[in-house]
Amino acid sequence: MATTDRQNRLLVAEDWRKIYQAFQQADFKSYDFETLRRTMVAYLRENYPDDFNDFVESSEYVALIDLIAYISQALSFRVDLNARENFLETAERRNSVLRLARLINYNAKRNKAATGLLKIDSISTSQDVLDSTGTNLANQNIIWNDSANANYREQFTTILNAANQTGQLFGNPRESGKIGGIDTEVYTLSSNQLDLPIFKFQSAVGGVTRQFEIIPSTITDSASIYESSPVPGTGLTYTYRSDGSGDSSNNTGFFFLFKQGRLESQDFTVDSSVTNFVKSFATSNINDTDVYLYKLDQFGQIAEAWSKVPSLSGNNAIYNSLSKAERNVYNVVTKANDAIDLVFGDGNFANIPLGNFRLYYRISDNAKYGIQSSDMQDVQLTVPYTDANGAQQTLSLSLSLKSSVYNAAATESNDSIKEKASQVYYSQNRMITAEDYQVVPLSASQEIVKVRSVNRSASGISRAKEILDPTGAYSNVSTFAEDGILYREESTQQFTFNFNNRSDIQSTIDTSVEAKLKQAYARHFYYFKYATKDVSGLTTTWNSTTTATNTNTGFFTSGGALVIGDSATSNLKYAKPGALVKFTSPDTREFLNNTLVTAGTDNAEDRIWAKIGAVVLDGANGGKGNLETGVGPVTLNNIIPDGSVINAIIPNLTTSFPTTLEKDIIDRVEAYEEFGLRYDVDSEEWKVITSTNLSTSAVFSLANTGSTTGTNADASWWFKFTNDGNTYTVQFRKLDYIFESESQNKFHYDVEERIYDYKTGKSVKDSVKILKTNSLVSTGNSVGYPITWQVVDTVSESDGFQDNRKVKVGFFDQDDDGVVDNPELFDIIVEPTLSVSTKFVFFEKYISYDNIERFRPYAATNFVVSEKEADITLSSSTYSNNQLFYFYSSDEDVIKKYDSTTNTLTTTTDYIARRGRSSLDFQYKHHAGQETRIDPSVSNIVDVYMLERTYDNLYRIYLQDGGTEPSTSTSDQLRINYGGILNPLKSLSDQIVYHPVKYKVLFGSTANEQLQATFKVVKNAKTNVSDAVIKTRVIAAINEFFALDNWDFGDSFYFTELAAYVHNVLAPDLLTVVIVPNQTGQSFGSLFQLNSAADEIFISGATVDDVSIITALGANQLTASGSVVTSISTATTNTTTGSAVSGSTTTGSGSTSSSGSSGSGY
Repeated sequence: MATTDRQNRLLVAEDWRKIYQAFQQADFKSYDFETLRRTMVAYLRENYPDDFNDFVESSEYVALIDLIAYISQALSFRVDLNARENFLETAERRNSVLRLARLINYNAKRNKAATGLLKIDSISTSQDVLDSTGTNLANQNIIWNDSANANYREQFTTILNAANQTGQLFGNPRESGKIGGIDTEVYTLSSNQLDLPIFKFQSAVGGVTRQFEIIPSTITDSASIYESSPVPGTGLTYTYRSDGSGDSSNNTGFFFLFKQGRLESQDFTVDSSVTNFVKSFATSNINDTDVYLYKLDQFGQIAEAWSKVPSLSGNNAIYNSLSKAERNVYNVVTKANDAIDLVFGDGNFANIPLGNFRLYYRISDNAKYGIQSSDMQDVQLTVPYTDANGAQQTLSLSLSLKSSVYNAAATESNDSIKEKASQVYYSQNRMITAEDYQVVPLSASQEIVKVRSVNRSASGISRAKEILDPTGAYSNVSTFAEDGILYREESTQQFTFNFNNRSDIQSTIDTSVEAKLKQAYARHFYYFKYATKDVSGLTTTWNSTTTATNTNTGFFTSGGALVIGDSATSNLKYAKPGALVKFTSPDTREFLNNTLVTAGTDNAEDRIWAKIGAVVLDGANGGKGNLETGVGPVTLNNIIPDGSVINAIIPNLTTSFPTTLEKDIIDRVEAYEEFGLRYDVDSEEWKVITSTNLSTSAVFSLANTGSTTGTNADASWWFKFTNDGNTYTVQFRKLDYIFESESQNKFHYDVEERIYDYKTGKSVKDSVKILKTNSLVSTGNSVGYPITWQVVDTVSESDGFQDNRKVKVGFFDQDDDGVVDNPELFDIIVEPTLSVSTKFVFFEKYISYDNIERFRPYAATNFVVSEKEADITLSSSTYSNNQLFYFYSSDEDVIKKYDSTTNTLTTTTDYIARRGRSSLDFQYKHHAGQETRIDPSVSNIVDVYMLERTYDNLYRIYLQDGGTEPSTSTSDQLRINYGGILNPLKSLSDQIVYHPVKYKVLFGSTANEQLQATFKVVKNAKTNVSDAVIKTRVIAAINEFFALDNWDFGDSFYFTELAAYVHNVLAPDLLTVVIVPNQTGQSFGSLFQLNSAADEIFISGATVDDVSIITALGANQLTASGSVVTSISTATTNTTTGSAVSGSTTTGSGSTSSSGSSGSGY
């Protein structure tokens, strides 16, 4: 040790201990110039106080310190920058991020071109082409699904056959298969261009004109339609698709594939063999998918195609897992600005390139945007082609986009690369586990902003059978149960609107008034309230003359042909086109399959209904009966056996307003008059009830219909218009029939889905068949024939919960003509006028698992049912304590509970009653669409719910600026966009079903009427912050609370969470915040918990207009405001009368239906 010390003292310039001591005093956190300068000065003063003590600014030593500090700052910055650029999490330079991501086998996504299908709307050709009738189709414009042209399909295919390449006639395609469960065929046109078969067009999207190309398509070895490799001189291809929903479906017809951008090419030469050769292309904005490489021969023609190895599969051009026979491979590596490098092999596992090559690539707009269907309408495409005789012809087509396209995406950001690179590395680019399905889809495209995957079917099902989905989402369902409950609900609902001009009023009439007459609930109300016109006393029978499919001509007779319609004076005056006529048997026989059979025959019915389709003149041909042509003057839409007795008539219901009435309504609204609209069955017209004749009673009555006494006696209004001098309130009536299964069955119904049977040419409806084994009270015997209802809508609670134990049903309409087949189904099975006290079903209030008040079936045996309370003699010896009573008189309509202690009855709202029947045996049939078919060889069905970035951006713009609400991509479009990427990554045993996710708006004017609310805020009296600032900060906090990262699909909203967050953000300026529903009839607290469906995610639509500053909370502050804005910029309010049974007015805040009516058959 002494030697060491001595040597250190004598021979070493500075002892290490001293150096260590000096370093202890050094500040290694100094990086910038000022800190470095200050640190060095402090160091010199402490360690060399005698040697350096001249620190004035003009000193040469200070100049040296400044110079050293400057150099140190530059070095520190460079060292720090270089260190940061070597780690993916901290790198900032684009090239560094791309390079580091490639180290873990992640090749960043370049921009993605918008891709979709344009449907051919019309077609014409210059060629002389004859259809089967000998009509020359040259220069004729043939429209797809043209109702005025019965031969449109044949003429369409005839023209296309003439333009197709030889051997590819319709039905004999070049390629065929099922894409997303839709039958798809690919055909090639004999287009005669020598270059690439690509046709350009422009379209304005979001105010920006963009370049698009119609390109050849293929489906070879793919689960989606994609672009064919570009080869000059090949023909343009198109696809024929049929989803089984008829020619009117957006997925049935002929389609061309289009992409945004322009396809360009560049030739290059490789003179010498170089291993791992890299060819760089500096062109910017080359998209992520469209890169094609060909080797050229000595004449510059394509000799062979080279295959692109997807680096995302863990392969590269140096080592690949392709077949050994496939050695002409290359990698595409993303560089900055969406330029690319082509990386080739080393000669061992892949060939080294040598010779002349041509690279095709598509340059696309590096932007994210959505294409709405309205952006691409009437796109004109002219294709020159060579006919079978070698002549040059021209094919002219008009194309349009049928569904929105959201698959355009900008180049992947650095933040996205940093996030997804590690995810892809973790999953090893395959989807096996449940977590893989949550992570990998996010890496499929930068356009997918959020995803949620659910495994809906477990493994273990035989591959020999088709997978059955018991929920009915993807498979047909047919179940039997014996706990059916059928009842009706009558209600009066209302909405409000404001207007600025006559056009606003016209829009309200069209979309919020007249449109309601076409709903099922309006026709139910008409059949129930307007009694049938009895003609049984006329002994009139039907004289059947001719019959055809669902058509019967003849005339009404009673010893001779009888005039009908306006020519008649009896109730036959109601027998006009559109009217329903009830026929009964002339003897003891019954009806079965449009014939009379022996009574008691299985499934035979005692009545049959038919609609009058047409009437010639007076319906009797001047008393002669049949017309000179041999057909009858009256046409029915059903075949009625000759001699059937005419029993009753239901007059036609007119569901549209004439122009004169609409003008009258607009004039009255402009003058702020109060009035009503009633229906006159005699004239089949809608008429105005003036304010002096309009009844204030909410109970519908025909007793004083048409009254002009000026005593407000007419209560026959369907629509009632009132105003407060600024806002109009419109009340309207409705009646729903609801079928419920107490516990044995669940229903699945999609109001937007219309199922079409291409074999029969008719739509297929979900149905509830009440079995013939159910008994009738009147006879004690079984019905004898099934009573079939069609499902028309779902039942949604005020919080958005859809109760799958019940559905809304309607009278069956087999031919979809808007007139039902039998309007007496409810009366047949319920017989509401017999033993009235037994014709009620009851429901009790309970708290569901999510702490919301709902109602469930409750046994009728728990109630004493009587018409009026006066009919009951109360006695504790007769009734036990808490015995329930229901009094169904329209004057009372209330449920009360007995108190044996006081021998009195008190009203209770814990139960409700509906007129109907329970314990019904029934069969439920659901028909699933054919656009999603499940592969029978797989055993796991994975529902993948996707929220797309462009839809997200467009929706937020819509909430801010208004306009048209954006629509999501369809499931088919999602499959086209992402199936090609995700399907190769899934397990063979998995089937992916793609679902678009939509936003569910809360609180603001763009929200559903039942979800609109006002935030009542109590401000701290001691704060100096203005009301405007408080409102702004409240909305900002709400928007932060509903940030996308905070929510998942299908989540539940709890106001307590929102209130706690708002309090935290705004304290101490805010004391209390509560949420009050805007819709009258909704109680305080009804919006405290809200649910979203599996394909929905919450977003706030609230603005500062939805925030109200109050001084204190009181009962009057917690009452609904009644101001609700509808989807047409109007406001809606509902009223409640506390009714217990559907014979009176009930609130609209209970079960409500979705706005769609597609598939209802009404």
